[in-house]
Order: sequence, then structure tokens, then C-alpha cells
Amino acid sequence: MSHNIKEPTLTKDFHSKEEGQLLHKLILTKLSRREHLNHKEIAEVFRNITEGNCSDIFISAFLMGLVINGINHDEFSGVIDAIRSASIRITPNTIFPLVDNCGTGGDMLNTFNISTAAAIIASSCENIAVAKHGNRSSSGLSGSADLFDYIGYPLDEDNRKSVASSIETMGFGFLFAPVYHPGLKHVSRIRKELGIQTVFNKIGPLCNPCSNLYAQVIGVSDSLMLATIPKIIPMLGLKRAMVVRSEDGMDELSTTGKNTVIHVTWEDGKYGIDTEILDPLSLGIPRVSINEMMVRNKMDSINESLRVIYGLHNNNPREDIVLLNSAAVLIVGNRAKSFDEGMAIARESLVEGRPQKLLKKMIKSIGDPSKLELAEKAL
Repeated sequence: MSHNIKEPTLTKDFHSKEEGQLLHKLILTKLSRREHLNHKEIAEVFRNITEGNCSDIFISAFLMGLVINGINHDEFSGVIDAIRSASIRITPNTIFPLVDNCGTGGDMLNTFNISTAAAIIASSCENIAVAKHGNRSSSGLSGSADLFDYIGYPLDEDNRKSVASSIETMGFGFLFAPVYHPGLKHVSRIRKELGIQTVFNKIGPLCNPCSNLYAQVIGVSDSLMLATIPKIIPMLGLKRAMVVRSEDGMDELSTTGKNTVIHVTWEDGKYGIDTEILDPLSLGIPRVSINEMMVRNKMDSINESLRVIYGLHNNNPREDIVLLNSAAVLIVGNRAKSFDEGMAIARESLVEGRPQKLLKKMIKSIGDPSKLELAEKAL
């Protein structure tokens, strides 16, 4: 038997099992030498991962190689290209700016689900629509999908059209990542078993399936991402973005200390970037301990998020932090010009009970109201 295998190049497909295995070895060898992959190399590997052409062992080693080696701009854009190309896209018909807010996770602080509560409250305000993209938790206590599943929101692919309709008619829809990125099923179990942040945590928030997304609030726990993500905004087609990180490492805007806020704009081919340090004290928000945001388990996280949405944490630190993050959504969606104004708009909506009414209306329209009723009784 001949063993004269021509060294593989990164063409569209692995042409044989032997060639694919050799290619894997070359990729892992490069990573083991602390060398970065180029755009084409990493895009090809991720394309083959999403098509189910890679073993669990290779995927695990590859992901850990990227964790240890770090990921640069070229690799970052290559992964985004591959995942977005393999995704199922939707285009909700809305006259309002369509916004997402999503964090990378991985801060390991066990806070309740702040961004999900903020998304619902922001979307209950007028003249804005939110397409919340998310998943179940892979490294924390509770992801946005865990909350929505618990209250009866449909997560299966049969409801893809109703989710788009929900965005169009009610201003909010939750896009369950596995439905729109079916190829990533090949890595979900591996990510769960690894239990740490991988490149998917960094990339996931940047792969919203809506083709007409206007703006996004992106929370990062890794300070290095503050430099990387703003450069990616133009290739995402976004007009505005806000990349945020608290000084204690939360992938949200925090009331426990100061926050780095990077404002990015991309209009008519003109790229703008501005950085500010936001101190909640300047907004009249008392400084609190991170312990006041932490929860014990998944159900505790879900219930605390719902209590804020239902106005049961009036003038409480947990309400304050959610309103601050709601304000960020309103700013990038051109609904508010400042954090002061955004918080005032969000607080008024909450006082009037609009987030609760939105949730009830939405679940009644496309979900399972009996699950929401049970959830409400547990509050």
C-alpha cells in the first residue's frame, strides 16, 4: 500500500480520511508551537467542525490549543466568517432599530442573568426592537435559554417564523442559538464537558442570525477582547455597538465599580470609536458589593431575573444593575442619548409594568402560558 500522501492544502474539503487526519496534525502542531492560524486555515477548520467532519478528540485539542495560544484578529474574523456562513439567517421586518445585547460569559462570578432581564425591559420601551441571541449556560449557572425555556418560550426550530413575527409585532424575540447554528451541535457536549471559556464564548455574541441587526451591546469578561471586538464591528454589518466590561471582570455594566465602555459607530464607510470610563456613582447609583449580585444555582438566577422584570426588586441593587444595562440597549438603539436618559426611560416602563405585560403577551401568543403561570407562583 502506498503511503505517499501529498501534504494537504486548505481546499474546500478534506479529500480523504488520511489527508484529513494529517491536516489535523498540522493544525495542532502549529498551535502547539504557539503559532497563530491564518484566516483561511481557521475558517476551514471551523467549516469542517460544523459539517461534522472532525472527531471529538481533535475538537477538544483544537479548542484547548486556541485557549492556550490566544486568538488574534485574523483568527477571530475567520471563525466569525465560518459560523455566520453556516448559520440560518432571518430578517424580521421592523421599522425600529433592531438590537441585541449579549455577553461572552466566563466571568465565573455566578451573578443572576442580568442581560436577559435588561433585554426584556429595554424592549418594553417604545420605538426599539430586541432580537436576543443566546444559549443555555456552558460555564455559568444559567444562560438566557434556561430562563426562556422555564417560562414556556418555544426553543425548537418549528417556531422560527413565530419568533420573527414576535419581533415584528411585540418588539422582542429570543433566538436560541442551536436552532440557527445547527452545525454547532457537534461541539455542544464538548464545551459542556470542558466547562471553561472557549472561542465559542467570544464568538457566539457576534453571530446573531438577524441579517438586519442595527446595533449591539457586547459584554466581555476578558480585557483583551476590549481591543479585539471593536475592530470586528464593520464586518458584522452593525451601525452601532457598545463593548463593555466592569473593573471586576463582569461581562456587563456593573454597579460594583467603574466600567470600560467602548462606543463604536460604522456609518457610510466611516468608522468611529470612543472610550469612556463609566462610574455608576455619577448616575446616582450606590456602589454595591458583587455578593449582592451573586446567586446560588440556576433556579435562583432565573427567579431573580424574573423578580426584576416583574418589578419586585423596587429600588434594589439588582434592579439598579439591570436598568443600567437596559439603558445601554436603549442608547445603541438610538432610543436614548445618555445613560441618565436611558435609565429613566427603562425605569418608567418598569414602574408601569410593561416588561411583565410584554412577557405575558408573548408567551400567550407563541409559547406555553401554563409554564409561565407556574414560574410566577414561585416568585
